[in-house]
Amino acid sequence: MASVRSVSPGGALLRSSRLFSLPRPIPPPPSASSSTNRNSDTATLGFPTHQVITTTSSSRKRGDWGLKRPLPLKSTTKSSNAMLRVRQIDSIEQVTDYTSGADHGLSLRKFQELHIPVTVPPTTLDSYSIRATSRMNLPQQSAFEEEGDFTDIDPEKAAAMQDKRWKFTGPWLAGMSQGAFNKWLAKNVKPRRPEFLQFLRTKIAQENLETAMLKAQEQGETLPATADPSSVTDEQLTDYLRKLRNDNQQLYELVGHFLDLAPLNPPTSDALAQLNSTTHVTLTQSGSPYADRGPPITHPSAGISYLKTSMYLDNHPLYGPQRAHAPMQARVINPRRSGINVTAHIGVAGFVADSPYGDTASNSRGSMSRMLDRFDPELKGGAKIWVQPNSANVDAKGRIRINVSDAKEEDRLVALELLGEEKIFGEKKKVEPRPSAATELRNSYRSSGTYRSTRMSSSTGYGIGSLESRYRQGAPA
Repeated sequence: MASVRSVSPGGALLRSSRLFSLPRPIPPPPSASSSTNRNSDTATLGFPTHQVITTTSSSRKRGDWGLKRPLPLKSTTKSSNAMLRVRQIDSIEQVTDYTSGADHGLSLRKFQELHIPVTVPPTTLDSYSIRATSRMNLPQQSAFEEEGDFTDIDPEKAAAMQDKRWKFTGPWLAGMSQGAFNKWLAKNVKPRRPEFLQFLRTKIAQENLETAMLKAQEQGETLPATADPSSVTDEQLTDYLRKLRNDNQQLYELVGHFLDLAPLNPPTSDALAQLNSTTHVTLTQSGSPYADRGPPITHPSAGISYLKTSMYLDNHPLYGPQRAHAPMQARVINPRRSGINVTAHIGVAGFVADSPYGDTASNSRGSMSRMLDRFDPELKGGAKIWVQPNSANVDAKGRIRINVSDAKEEDRLVALELLGEEKIFGEKKKVEPRPSAATELRNSYRSSGTYRSTRMSSSTGYGIGSLESRYRQGAPA
């Protein structure tokens, strides 16, 4: 009998395990641990932090989830959704630490049923542009367009793509607190001061080379060699630094290029007035879509959808191609308040969105507007409105923002017909009967005899008509 070859414990573990490894969890959203924000213990996090795994129904009955040990059936077969979130494969007690992952798993499934693309934010994200874009339903740029979908960038071309890329090694300064900014300066910026001076020498040498090449071309002389940073003197560097102190835009561009900072839009005039400074600040508007709200912490699509556009037709089996995609019902979570909330918060496929902007049916005087203005606790299931999802984007905190508009009445009826709540196709309209006149109503209650009373009821109707006729003939009772 051949001897069994011994293996190390690590090799035996890898040999018996079908799930080699899980990705490391990412940090949770900052708002989840902040005491200044209102949070619920049962609320779903803004984005998943752990990998969600699933298995087939046959393997689930055996407790087989692809891990090194089977999971107990009592806790994994109660839910109808086979989704788990593994916190730790091997804890100190030699057990698998896991919990249900149906919250984010179902959110992903419901979002993909909307069939909407993920887009990048508009270039200018002021309140007017948001309302105009949502009201006119203008097409937006997809997150997978070649001009903005960068995952691996050449460092030499990073500065030229400043207004298009979403990934930066440096922070977004507008989103940092004063304490975090001071800590970042002391830890990441001050130690790189000699490196920045060498970066400026290279910049000066490149500008001197361009000037010399232009002069040589005009005079027909031989073009100079490559730029040499060591040829820049200390006096030239000092003069260049003095020049940068008076040119805010160039100083910002050089510092942003050196530290690879996310783009920023210039401050408003009101913010500059609060500085109490005599220095004149002149900055140009950034063309980056992330200059106002900050770049996302993940890819602009967040991996939640890979649709590039929504320009396709839904074909109904009876009515043919549809003008718009199927609408859906949204539950009113937080009604709007005059002077406080311009829009109401509604729940769309498990995500919180804002009610439609502009001159729409939800903003006019009507039943839909009343549902968005107040909370009715007696309404079963809560107030709901029909909306049309158009697109979605990922903000700087990793949250999904869905843009919706009011659904058309025809689209709503077709959707209700598919749900079995309305009957439209082949149904004849019921003609309401004409309301009878008052005299016809009184005659319908009268008897068919010769004697007619002005009252709606008569003695004949109550069974005493024969007694009344005997009194008329003079007969004794």
